[in-house]
Amino acid sequence: MNIPTLFHITHWKAGSQWVAKVLKELFPDEIIPPRIAAAQVLQMPIQEHKIYLCVYIAKGQWDRIQLPKETRRFLIIRDLRDTLVSAYFSMRYSHPIMINQMEEWRNFLRTNSLRDGMVYLMENWLPDSANIQRSWLKAGEKFFRFEDILKSDIFYFEKILIDHCQLPIEKAMLRDVVQRNRFITLSKGRNPGAEDRLSHYRKGLPGDWQNYFSEETKKEFKKRFNDVLNLTGYVDNDTW
Repeated sequence: MNIPTLFHITHWKAGSQWVAKVLKELFPDEIIPPRIAAAQVLQMPIQEHKIYLCVYIAKGQWDRIQLPKETRRFLIIRDLRDTLVSAYFSMRYSHPIMINQMEEWRNFLRTNSLRDGMVYLMENWLPDSANIQRSWLKAGEKFFRFEDILKSDIFYFEKILIDHCQLPIEKAMLRDVVQRNRFITLSKGRNPGAEDRLSHYRKGLPGDWQNYFSEETKKEFKKRFNDVLNLTGYVDNDTW
């Protein structure tokens, strides 16, 4: 049975590898893996009836892609504050060096304070994720929050993949796959909240930014990205 051509649109550090693992188990023969700079969708012809994982692109880039007739997409976002914290520890400790720029980022994070490292990533890394969120939400795109999926994973995977994307998946099979790919399994036995800074699956809980943002970090973040937090509904003012 053919499936619709499907795009998992998101930004970095928003649970994309977790979602990818679920989709790979469900549709192992239909997967198009991610490439650096979204080359799999921006520089290559789109293949019909395939699933494109971890598509990190803004709405303007998407609008230039020639799409098959039967196409579905779903957008997952994460609180940018937690996105920043996750990126900080991933880039400092665990993420494979994939481009030369990452080596530069890692060197800076390892030789400077937490506060300076956070601000550095606000300036040099986080704007791309913020732009992805801004562009899609300003266009009125339906979205799903990473934090909601964490709290009710089976419910939201059914909502996204079966209801929203209309994929031919048996609910019992989906439940089994989701349960096999929960944080406690991927982290080799740690419960959500049990931190391992050296692991790609570091902590598994939302709201962790509160443990790492100083008042000065908050001020710097608000200047750059509070509009995105308002747009995405994570806050409704600037007094957090």
